[in-house]
Amino acid sequence: MLPLEILQEKIINSEFGQKGLDTTLLEKDIWAAKELGYSEESKIHSIINIYFDKFSLSWLKLLTKLTALATVIAKYSLDTIRHRVRHLKQLDEFLVSKGYIKPEDLNEHILREFVAQKSTKHRQNNIAYAVKLWAEEGWLKLIYTPTKIKLKPPKIETIPEEVLYQIYNKFDLLPSPLERLFRLQLVLGCRIGEMILMPRQCLKQEGENWFILRWIGKRQCWRFYQIHHLVAELVQEQQKFLDITFGADFDFDKLFCEVYVKTGAGNGAFRVDQVYEPEILSNRKLLFWLKAFSKEADLKDKHGNQFYLTSHHFRRTKASIMAYCEAEDEYIAAVLGHASLNMLPHYRKRSLEQLEKDANSKSYVDKYGQISSFKPKKRRYEKLAEILKVSTPLGECHRPTMLGDCQSRYACLSCDYHRVTLEDKNILEADYAKLQEDLQQAKTAGQERRVTEINRLLGLQKIRLEGLEELESLKKRIHQ
Repeated sequence: MLPLEILQEKIINSEFGQKGLDTTLLEKDIWAAKELGYSEESKIHSIINIYFDKFSLSWLKLLTKLTALATVIAKYSLDTIRHRVRHLKQLDEFLVSKGYIKPEDLNEHILREFVAQKSTKHRQNNIAYAVKLWAEEGWLKLIYTPTKIKLKPPKIETIPEEVLYQIYNKFDLLPSPLERLFRLQLVLGCRIGEMILMPRQCLKQEGENWFILRWIGKRQCWRFYQIHHLVAELVQEQQKFLDITFGADFDFDKLFCEVYVKTGAGNGAFRVDQVYEPEILSNRKLLFWLKAFSKEADLKDKHGNQFYLTSHHFRRTKASIMAYCEAEDEYIAAVLGHASLNMLPHYRKRSLEQLEKDANSKSYVDKYGQISSFKPKKRRYEKLAEILKVSTPLGECHRPTMLGDCQSRYACLSCDYHRVTLEDKNILEADYAKLQEDLQQAKTAGQERRVTEINRLLGLQKIRLEGLEELESLKKRIHQ
């Protein structure tokens, strides 16, 4: 009996063969994504078909189809199905090139050699999944123990602060629905596929609290997340847009629709009328808009290099902001919809790098006790900046224009432009102690107006000292 005939007999007698076998699919070499139940994912990722037509080994082609079918039944993503088929097709090419054409030729050593040829986590995981399935069903008895692959730390690409500022200034260049989409993605930290799948009626209100319904791709479930009322207003704006554009009773059930421009518009997409269609957005179309927006807005990093946005930049930026604000790992994972905490250390590392940068650059404390790097530019007389800089008894004056008369003369502690640094801490502490002595004397003498004024000054200084302590703590954490 030929290897293929033996395999077919094993399949028929297996538990999977008796319960989950779709013989009509196994006879086809092209599977339509829509027929597999992936209509929406097909549109999002532009995956129309899954192809099995370029296999040389008929037995491996059959096993690959069964693996794909099992993946469909287990409700994995369409992209996962495509990648598993692709890696098994690569295995087919490898086996033929090495002269291994029979099922019995395949063993763990050969599989390890194939994985090592292009050692990636995805290739190894997909081979491990397939081999385990084949062995459990009794189709092909194989043992494959995945080896530990040394992976490079993932490149966490976030939007630099200066670029984020440019984006917010130019966001209105985008068609209004896409502007709302990316603003919402940055707030929620969703994957772009999850944003595209968000239902039109995704809001619910309980008392004064608002919640939004999200699809969590890695966990394959829908969940409500509490949101700020301003985020709810953003969603309501998009819902109103759909009502006006397509009608409140139109059966399009997604929050975001497709946006078209005239063919060949290129970067002129922002200077022609956009056409909205009640269709699911595609990743390809979003990439077009983000690339066009990056050029039109002339996004530049601090080195003057062109910055090109991707949808995942918004998600990673959200993660980095949460890590920088010291949110708990479990909370960040829940917000981002991570299936595990594996990615969080990389965001933590990046947030510490940002913390170190801030500790070195943010060296000023203002009258509100806030740590800041803000130093207003002296727009005129730039070359005279150092000459015009004014030192005060307790810190520095950073008024943007130094040549005019000061309205807060002799009242620096009450001025928004006054800054102190750690170098001023000892003088501030000594002055604070002296003021406390003056306060006691004024109370003893019954000088009520002087008591009020000294208490005001003590309050202003106390806030600055607390800010300096926070700055000192920030620097210590970096060097621990």
